[in-house]
Amino acid sequence: MKTVLTSLLLLVSAALQAQRQNVSGQISGPEGRIPNVSVREVDANHRVYNHTRADRNGLFSFTVRDAQHSLQFFAPGYRTFTHKMLGNKSFRVTLEPRRTSPFIGHEKLLLKSDRLFCGIYMGTEVRQMAWVEQMTDTLFTLILPIKMDMIIDEYPAGRQLLVLSGMSQQVMQWENVVDAYPIDVAPHDIHDHHLAQSYFGADRLLNGQEDNTPLYAYPHFQFTKSQLEYLVSHPNMLQRLAVDTYKADNYWNLYPTDQTVELLKKVLEKAQTRPGPLK
Repeated sequence: MKTVLTSLLLLVSAALQAQRQNVSGQISGPEGRIPNVSVREVDANHRVYNHTRADRNGLFSFTVRDAQHSLQFFAPGYRTFTHKMLGNKSFRVTLEPRRTSPFIGHEKLLLKSDRLFCGIYMGTEVRQMAWVEQMTDTLFTLILPIKMDMIIDEYPAGRQLLVLSGMSQQVMQWENVVDAYPIDVAPHDIHDHHLAQSYFGADRLLNGQEDNTPLYAYPHFQFTKSQLEYLVSHPNMLQRLAVDTYKADNYWNLYPTDQTVELLKKVLEKAQTRPGPLK
């Protein structure tokens, strides 16, 4: 009996040891190696198990608890990248710069309303604060705040917004044009300098949030003037918006009302007459 127990303990110990392994690698960007990159071992739920930091040459090496977990790489100014290890020990990682709108701080606010997207979803009333800003003569952006349900370095919420017909047929696809961090400023209090802050991030978010203050991501969904004109002239097309979200506490589908079309019509009218703040 003692021999069997000893054998089982050795097998368990060997299995645990097999999952632990040393991993190393090199991290680069478009212009060369990136120094001081945060490297973390995370599971499928983004829980952190181990952590290290690359040196000034973008090199890292540390022991992970489970070789089947993922490595997550974070550096200010770059998109957070998650890579499954799958038992591999050596990695060459290339990080992409964050997308930042060239129009930051120069937009003309046309409309901000908590009635821009509202309706009934699963028996619950939806009232979604949103606003429209004019970027150029032919481009607009819809900012649709998303409440986050967990701390992450990069908000990956709202990569795209699909405009669907009543038969769930895709009519349009609006792309998000920036990457940003979640911040603790609520939609009703947000201003341009807060949005600019979200593009650079806050160090305290990297180590977890100490209080229960909610965090919000602010994706910018870009659409054209011709698309806006089409929606205004074909109000029956705006039946449903499907927001492509990830790790966000948010309605997956938004059902706009007739009032939404009226507000978008107001946006178009203001843009055609005299672009500027709508008081």
